[in-house]
Amino acid sequence: MKTTLVPLLLLTVGCTQTIPIDDPQKPIPDSTSDDPMDTVGTKDTAAVDSETGTAPETWPKACSGIYDQDELQEFALDFSPDEWTGIQQDCQYGIQQYRPVEFTYKGETVSAMARLKGNWTWSCDKLQFVVSFNETDPDARFHGLRKVMLDAPWYDRTLLHERLAFPQFAQRGLPHSCANNARVVINGAYYGLYANLERIDHEYLERNFEEPDGNLYQGGAELKTNEDVGDIADQQALASAVTVEQIDALVDLDEAVSEWATEAMIPAMDNYWAGVEINYYLYDHPSRGFVYLPYDMDITFGDSAYPDGSLVWPESVSSDPITYEHYGWLKEPLVKTVLADPTWCNRFVEELVLARASYSPRDMADQLDAWNAQIADSLAEDPHRGFSPEDHEASLASLKTFLIARAAFVDNWLARGGHCPSG
Repeated sequence: MKTTLVPLLLLTVGCTQTIPIDDPQKPIPDSTSDDPMDTVGTKDTAAVDSETGTAPETWPKACSGIYDQDELQEFALDFSPDEWTGIQQDCQYGIQQYRPVEFTYKGETVSAMARLKGNWTWSCDKLQFVVSFNETDPDARFHGLRKVMLDAPWYDRTLLHERLAFPQFAQRGLPHSCANNARVVINGAYYGLYANLERIDHEYLERNFEEPDGNLYQGGAELKTNEDVGDIADQQALASAVTVEQIDALVDLDEAVSEWATEAMIPAMDNYWAGVEINYYLYDHPSRGFVYLPYDMDITFGDSAYPDGSLVWPESVSSDPITYEHYGWLKEPLVKTVLADPTWCNRFVEELVLARASYSPRDMADQLDAWNAQIADSLAEDPHRGFSPEDHEASLASLKTFLIARAAFVDNWLARGGHCPSG
């Protein structure tokens, strides 16, 4: 079920060298493989057809065109007057219920259902939406998707945090959501700019895995696939696992420590690595065991939400990759058990070295500039944005500064070494 642990030679090299910030792409030697993705063990591949010589099919598959990075998407939502009034009242009363809507994308119109989304991001000044194409017909899909998620958290004044975060997982060969930005027009009038995010569901599993039919759990607890069978013995077994050996028998720990290390690098302050047990999914891969799926990445890279671009959580810059826990939450017992084990703790540090090698402040700043140019006019025109263009630019500058500061902190942390118990 598990991939074989790689030797710890990478740790020895990685933790004694600092990656200069002015040369973020300087490679960290990997003595175990020519391809750093090989250490993760997350790519699914099909065997080569010996008769036809067909190249193996690989996962993850390409994102739906709705997540094209080269264009700013536009979605039109047309509600009847009563339903539009109703969904605004839903916001006032904190209700999430689907209401009928006509959804248009590039001249293609379909009947759909829409509801409000958000918890801490809930705001009636700028509604956020989940648009569903399969509420009335479970088999209905739109461009391969069951749902479209439109996110505009008040604390991300860049509207680019999630779009920047998920590629960090992709570069490590980890499962990830597709993301870009989209303009939303409601009943003929421009309503606002959003992050356009891929939802974690069965279609996500089909895109990311060769074997997509295992159990999927939101927050590690709520079954989201195979509901008709309802067999959650796998989740119950994992909840009962208390030793590293028991956990390793159920979890693809190679993938898990890589996913946790990538969250730690960013850092993802509101996610599983930090102890927030609602913002993640678990997938019980039929061949590999439980796999961790990154989700809800809007509180990442320091979360520069205030008008001057300052951080909601300044400690995120220096959050310890192993010990940090989100205030109000506790580090997950499973993570603490795994990282208390010398072998797996050192494996986590190896994966952090690789996550740092993929984390280029220079390249990410260039990407932010390109995306910002793509969305700038629509953001300026957004009548519900809740912040000024100057706030946006300050947050963007703060984000770029954070990328450099976080890289420097992790470099120094790795160079100090001695973070794991002795074997």
